[in-house]
Amino acid sequence: MLVFSLLTATSKATLAVTSPELSAAQTACGLLSRAFPQLVAFPGSPQYTADNAHYAVSSIQNSTCSIEPNTPQDVAEILRIVGRDDVRAPFAIKSGGHAYNIGQSSTTGIQLSLVKFNTVSYNPSTKTATIGTGLTWDQVYKQLEPIGVMVTGGRIPGIGVGGFSLGGGYSWKTDQFGLCVDTIVSFDVVLPSGQFTRVTNSSNPDLFFALKGGLNNFGIVTAITFETHPQTLVWGGTLIYTRDVADQVNQVVASFDVNNTDLKAQIIAEPTSIGGQFIYSVFLFYDAPNPPSGLFDPFLAIPAAQSAIKTQTFVEFLTSNFGDGTLGIGPFKYGAHVIPIVNYTPDVLAEMVEQVTNIGNSLMPLFNGSTLIVACGAEPFTKPFSHSRGGAYPHPPSRQVKPTAPFLALQAGADKNQEAILVRGVKQLSRNVQARAVQEGQSRWDDLLYPNYALFDTPLELMYGSNVARLKAIARKVDPKGIMRLTGGFKF
Repeated sequence: MLVFSLLTATSKATLAVTSPELSAAQTACGLLSRAFPQLVAFPGSPQYTADNAHYAVSSIQNSTCSIEPNTPQDVAEILRIVGRDDVRAPFAIKSGGHAYNIGQSSTTGIQLSLVKFNTVSYNPSTKTATIGTGLTWDQVYKQLEPIGVMVTGGRIPGIGVGGFSLGGGYSWKTDQFGLCVDTIVSFDVVLPSGQFTRVTNSSNPDLFFALKGGLNNFGIVTAITFETHPQTLVWGGTLIYTRDVADQVNQVVASFDVNNTDLKAQIIAEPTSIGGQFIYSVFLFYDAPNPPSGLFDPFLAIPAAQSAIKTQTFVEFLTSNFGDGTLGIGPFKYGAHVIPIVNYTPDVLAEMVEQVTNIGNSLMPLFNGSTLIVACGAEPFTKPFSHSRGGAYPHPPSRQVKPTAPFLALQAGADKNQEAILVRGVKQLSRNVQARAVQEGQSRWDDLLYPNYALFDTPLELMYGSNVARLKAIARKVDPKGIMRLTGGFKF
């Protein structure tokens, strides 16, 4: 369905099912439907459609069947069946379905949806919340905000708790509390052996380390316990600028990046080409009812085509600025990657503007009138790794790189060549912007990339660095039969 022609034999992503694997999937689906007749769904049913749905059309595969386990015991039996020596069926684990890469949470084998792991439990004595991995972060926030607490989760609606947390997790609260993985107290995990266990840094430090950024390689996580913090009203919203003030916006973003010391203040600055029309979106956020006087005045002083800034609840901030988390162009195909940048100089930001504009203009004629979005999101955290507690995804305080987010999105069409064009486009955008950042001394070619944004063919070493050997050893110990290797995505 996606970019099979681009993949080499060394690709880290599992995208296709061969005939023996399809036969194994059919066998597994038969066994699962007999073991769980109320939980398994097949093509044509509403459950099957929901279980296979993803954020982007380009991330969807048509599974042989889907299943929605109710309990960790169900998950253990599913793993036992798909991992049997005489079956070995490919499968995928879906939390929210926001994965950018095909095969990461989709499959042509057995689609396992965690949607029924959907509870939120707050413990006021420990100030922690235990959250099911079948929820999206906006669903979580709606349950926590009324009791006056919050967690360090996703920044837009629709992002699943499971994938976000297992990949690292940058938040609107990262400067205050760290990445999502830095706030995790424990993981409830069904190991590949079928054993259910609660993993903490004390009970199993190696596995706890591996789960903090190591993705879907070590078992199926059904719930995670997080530290919480008090939540008040917040201030923020969206400013949309036109091309004629882009240089002014670049100067203000660059100044904010190097001068801001208020950890409650965050922004995302995103130059974007939509159908050949340029806009510059800046999302302002302050984690209190009002920011200190003057903090965001430089942004507000630039004439904006649209402005929607106010004091509101945290949930209102997400929904009023990001809607349902989609892009407003209907079903779409998607190509995304990540650029590590230390600081956003005006020249780096100008390069982002130029590349977004040029790539948008050059690719539009290839898509026969379908709307193409080309964007590059600057994320000028203050010091995102200052609260680092380690983990599989290296984020050391000694090298505070920020995960710049380039992406291309296209109204979905039937042409199978579209995905390959999007991948080439996002690679070109990433390469050219990083080249300018390297030239400016704000990036290195060996800087590590954020796994949750990284394109499917990113080498493990470029995401996990010196942690790769340790993670491979942990994977061999936890999963000696390689059951989790039946899933797609990045594999240790």
